[in-house]
Amino acid sequence: MYASIAIVLAIRLLVPLSIFRWPLWGGVAALVADMLDIVIITLLPFGEVSDYHRLDKFPDMYYLTIEMVVGWQRWDALPKRIGLALFVWRLAGFVLFEITGIRKLLFFFPNLFESFFIFMGIVTTYGQWYALTPRRLAAWLLLLGVARQIQEYFLHWRQALDDVVAVDVIRDISDAIRHWIGDAYALPLAALLPILAAAVWLAATRRLAWVPRWTDTGLRTLRAALERW
Repeated sequence: MYASIAIVLAIRLLVPLSIFRWPLWGGVAALVADMLDIVIITLLPFGEVSDYHRLDKFPDMYYLTIEMVVGWQRWDALPKRIGLALFVWRLAGFVLFEITGIRKLLFFFPNLFESFFIFMGIVTTYGQWYALTPRRLAAWLLLLGVARQIQEYFLHWRQALDDVVAVDVIRDISDAIRHWIGDAYALPLAALLPILAAAVWLAATRRLAWVPRWTDTGLRTLRAALERW
């Protein structure tokens, strides 16, 4: 049991350090590590961990703190103040949860800061042209907040996923796919190989030159729509 905890905590503590170098993708990696920690514990051959949910919030706040430090250094004044307010709100919920042990409290202190950090990472990395006006920030916060509140409702209010074993879910999905394909699984594979070979040939002979032009046109259209919004 202790070996499983040590391995998972090492992952949860080391992965977020990449946020200092790559804020967006480091944040995504920290989020993925948070999502997969139970899967890793289940796969490790060191026994079950009975109360990892209680321990889980500490590495959560660890990487959120790193994100707040990076955001404070890189963001403009208004996003910086918004991020700090969201971080402090989640921190207050974390403290109350640790004192009382009542998970439903986390529903009232949603982790919107994490969503906001990823959003800011996308904008500052790939959308420097996108002006973050107060109106736009308010609209994005509303959208992100609704999505996050739904997630917090199922995770901490309904606690709907507490009895779900992620490895079993993955195994059930793979079994269902194999059952749906049946014994003819070799046919899609046989069809896929010529498609891949044709794609490689088209790329090598420069017959896919229209793809970058089409993508660039689509991105310009999307950018113009966002700038008008």
